[in-house]
Amino acid sequence: MKELYLESLRKIKENNIKNEKDYIELMHKHLILNIESLKYITQTRNFKKIVKLAEELVI
Repeated sequence: MKELYLESLRKIKENNIKNEKDYIELMHKHLILNIESLKYITQTRNFKKIVKLAEELVI
């Protein structure tokens, strides 16, 4: 699960995703976590906080 979480954050960063709609489109193209799972793991309902986590991720 942690690998999928990190891969999801990487995809957000690599594709410059800024909102949930764009993330959902990305999710259909790649094997990454769905938006609800990502929110659960990060313990936030705010997608902007998830984007910030992704931007801080060192690849």
